[in-house]
Amino acid sequence: MLAPRLAVPPEIARSYTKHVRGRPVEGSVVSTIAYLITLIVVRIYTTAIHASPAADISIGGVHIHHLVFGVLALLVAGVLALDDLFRLPRAAIFGIGAALVLDEFALLVFLKDVYRLPEGALSVVAFAIGLAAMAFNAWRGRWFLQDVTTVIGRRIGR
Repeated sequence: MLAPRLAVPPEIARSYTKHVRGRPVEGSVVSTIAYLITLIVVRIYTTAIHASPAADISIGGVHIHHLVFGVLALLVAGVLALDDLFRLPRAAIFGIGAALVLDEFALLVFLKDVYRLPEGALSVVAFAIGLAAMAFNAWRGRWFLQDVTTVIGRRIGR
């Protein structure tokens, strides 16, 4: 069975083909989009389950932080990069892994869960720096991103 396709507005599809597809910037754009989507999903999920620890992922009674999955994703992206395999999926995996790791960066530094403590602000700073780096890298695809924001702005303004 084929998976349903997302309905991408034709203006965005044309812009992607014109400015991004097949160019060196394509991986950067894919990685940045994956980073942003992961940020949104992780923040919504962790905020929603904060009140219910039963929804956490645990193995043998040990809570598994999403930092662990981020490290695994970065390792997978790195291994795939060794032989230059799966360029765009690898870019997406890298963006996802970077978001998961940087979101819990303070945990990595302090080696304890300080997310909701003042030290947890380090994660916010790391995440913002990562986002700025990704955005700077994707800036090479600014013509596409400009077209996307124009289309979204038109659709919201309806």
